Amino acid sequence: MIGISGGGVPPRWLRLLLTTPLVYVGSAFVTLISPALFLILVLIDLVDRKSWRFSRVGGLGISMCVAEFVGLTTLFVLWVASGFGLAMRTEPFQRAHNKVFGWWLEFVTRALRFFLDFEFVLPTTERVTGPILTFARHAGPGDAFLLARTVIQDYHRQLRMLGANKLLWDPFMNHMMLRLPYHFCDPNPKDPAADLLAVADMCATMDDDSVMIVFPEGGNWTPGRWEGAIERLESRGRPDLAARATEMKHVLPPRSAGAVAALQARDDLTVVFVVHVGLEDLYSLKEIWKKVPLRRKVQATYWSIPRDEIPSDPTEMSAWLFDQWELVDQWIGNNKSEVFSSPPDLDT
Repeated sequence: MIGISGGGVPPRWLRLLLTTPLVYVGSAFVTLISPALFLILVLIDLVDRKSWRFSRVGGLGISMCVAEFVGLTTLFVLWVASGFGLAMRTEPFQRAHNKVFGWWLEFVTRALRFFLDFEFVLPTTERVTGPILTFARHAGPGDAFLLARTVIQDYHRQLRMLGANKLLWDPFMNHMMLRLPYHFCDPNPKDPAADLLAVADMCATMDDDSVMIVFPEGGNWTPGRWEGAIERLESRGRPDLAARATEMKHVLPPRSAGAVAALQARDDLTVVFVVHVGLEDLYSLKEIWKKVPLRRKVQATYWSIPRDEIPSDPTEMSAWLFDQWELVDQWIGNNKSEVFSSPPDLDT
């Protein structure tokens, strides 16, 4: 099932008839002139002489345009091959789209790592079989792409994701994800019950090789969001949780409604927590510009919990998730110094 919760996203017909053609033509043009564009960026950097930031950030932007153009072209070919959409929901075409999305993510994450200059390391700690519900930390540019790429490319799994509806502004993400079992949420939904029903359905219909990713924080960590989340807990009459959230310096307090809906949908899955450290200081374009190149190793890890070790009562589930998120925060605190202990040597 595919769901969309409103909230500032243009209607689907407008995204199809206006946004998609404009972005396709624009990305095609950038792709065509990309060698000349990149040469101009290099010449600017030869004058600026500050760690090749124009080439790095501009090169990443050019790469995203190339990915958009090639991705949209491939999706059009798949639409035609599926009988102009008639066979889109069949298993072969669902798996074909998942594979194409994996290739697209591979290109995008390689561009992120090359131009921002960081290494992403996720050691394999255990082999988990059967359907997996993943609760992941959300902080830094492209971390969701890095995780999604790992699920599809490294673990050869069928990806499902609960994400923010702002992704629908991007034509490739819009067309790709509306063809797959993803659900898009407004941070302040008009119909929360419909959102929770869609999340439960996505989880209940997973295959044995499916992985569903949920970001309980609801968005990337930023100082402002961290302070706002604590204030919301206090305004809702939960000073106890607000006090605990204040001690969690590296994460936002988890929003448990979607997680509980997913957990209640079935009892044969394994819950996996994924956490990383190394990108959280890049919470704005200004911060990215100041700190490129990163020259750091982004560390990640994961651990699993069988479903039968998780409480069944919704209230206890929420408390359990908060407890686990404190462990996530502790892991980040224990490993953050290894990433940021030695500042990069910047060119002058």
